[in-house]
Amino acid sequence: MRRNISIVVAAFITLLTLWTGTAAAQVCPGESTWKNQRGSTLHIEDIDTEGKITGYYINKAKGYACQGTPYPVTGWVLEGTNTITFAVKWENTVENCSSITAWTGFFNKDCDRLTALWQLVINGATDPSQIIKGMDTFTRVTQTQSDFIKKK
Repeated sequence: MRRNISIVVAAFITLLTLWTGTAAAQVCPGESTWKNQRGSTLHIEDIDTEGKITGYYINKAKGYACQGTPYPVTGWVLEGTNTITFAVKWENTVENCSSITAWTGFFNKDCDRLTALWQLVINGATDPSQIIKGMDTFTRVTQTQSDFIKKK
């Protein structure tokens, strides 16, 4: 009886180790460029040792202002996972849209797709019903594509 329990416990520990090993996703690399379904670009310049993200975002979504110039991005990647959150304050030296957008989501296991829910708060919003919400799917672009996007 005791031997059977030991075998069951050993099997359970092995399965748990395998499961957590596959569940703990590969952390995606720091510097990378991502393009969403609206043509907007997220460029992650760095993810530091504590998971803090720095970079910029270029908006190209039709129907929204603050387009075509880089806006600073800050955010976090949760250590040991592919969970990400980042935000853009829509203010730079070119234009101030008095708005903030925050995205929260995850990279897929291959680190070539980022899916995130977003919420946009426009200046003057006074009620949660005025927060615009949506979902973006970003696809990682190659270095060549990334260099082309940076030059625009």
